[in-house]
Amino acid sequence: MSQLTFDENIQKSEWMQLAQKPGVKSHFLGSWAWGQVQARRGWTPYYVGVRRDGELIATALLLKKALYLGYCYFYIPRGFTMDYSDAELLAFITKSVAAFGKKHKAIYFKIDPDIKLHTIDMDGKVIEGEENSALVARLEKLGYRHRPLTYFFETEQPRFTFRIPLDGTIEEIEKRYSKTTKARIKHAEESCVEVFEGRSEDIKEFVRLMKMTEARQDFFSHEADFYQYFYDILREDGMVTLYFGKVDPGKIRTGLLEKQAGLKAELAAIEGDESKKAATKRKETEKVLVSVEKQLEAVADAPEGEVWVSTYLIVNYVDKAWALYAANDMNYGKFYANYEVYKQQIRDAKAKGLKIFDVFGTIGKPDSDSRLAGLYEFKKKWGGEYTEFIGEFDYVLSGLMYKAFNTLIPLYHRMKLKQLKKGK
Repeated sequence: MSQLTFDENIQKSEWMQLAQKPGVKSHFLGSWAWGQVQARRGWTPYYVGVRRDGELIATALLLKKALYLGYCYFYIPRGFTMDYSDAELLAFITKSVAAFGKKHKAIYFKIDPDIKLHTIDMDGKVIEGEENSALVARLEKLGYRHRPLTYFFETEQPRFTFRIPLDGTIEEIEKRYSKTTKARIKHAEESCVEVFEGRSEDIKEFVRLMKMTEARQDFFSHEADFYQYFYDILREDGMVTLYFGKVDPGKIRTGLLEKQAGLKAELAAIEGDESKKAATKRKETEKVLVSVEKQLEAVADAPEGEVWVSTYLIVNYVDKAWALYAANDMNYGKFYANYEVYKQQIRDAKAKGLKIFDVFGTIGKPDSDSRLAGLYEFKKKWGGEYTEFIGEFDYVLSGLMYKAFNTLIPLYHRMKLKQLKKGK
């Protein structure tokens, strides 16, 4: 009979090897590197796991957050790295983490597995396909409290996303892009948008664009040193790529002026020709000329030289990539550089042999009047599968303290947010 044992100190090499095994549910938020990143933000990471007859079969990145009076709680981002169909293992790791938590005076621990609740269509309606209510019931039977399902960004991690499958050819993948997306990619290409990979020293440009986006969209991003540390730590394990898109307004202006002159010459050549063929040609040429002149207006006062106008920070782990952070200078929005960058990072993920490109978060009520509805529309356009996760589960270790915690902490966060906005 096999024997399960709990190991409180898994080494990095073994940790990373398990994540690669078939059938194991893994996520970058459960990676070794992510624990190091979160240590920078005030969490204490513990790398624990379960062995069956000595072989590592499950891991859990326990992030400890210290509270008052020696209490704490643990967050296990995106749940355990394991095969969730193994009921014996799920029960054992739950019991073991609970015992570990009690030793640390933990009030509770939280998981939010990277597992679909059910299959949904683009409107969020349940359709035939994968369905995991049995797993939800199993977790509840083990003692987990299923938190209320959310539809925006109220939880630790987004509960909805779009996941672009990378099987098939790149032509098949790009065929699923919306008509608007294809048109904007073409416009970006005509505007000579250049996509390139940044380096560690370019994080300052990434931060500059993030701060612009923060001011425009009214959210609070991290400080510059966090992004620098994040990039450098994940880069050590080959988990991160920094993308930029740049434009040269002067070069674009020159190209547009040449195109304008050519179109005017075409119109002059058919002036006075009353044939049907000439009329059709005249109509098509005038339509293109109007578009070119609008584009010229957009760059009329733009400076000479290259400008970095779009950036994305992509994390890859095992067989997936996530578009984790993104920022754009909307003074140059009409060039649609972000579409060209997005296209390239999907192509690169495909070239690396990854299976999924995750847009990392959207809303769960696409028909709402939320200001985030635009985020849903943008991410939907790339042809991914609209995905709803099973949500958050709390395993309570101290009922009284848990009740107090869930009453006072939300109040504290609201006060903190109010102070931040007041000081902005």
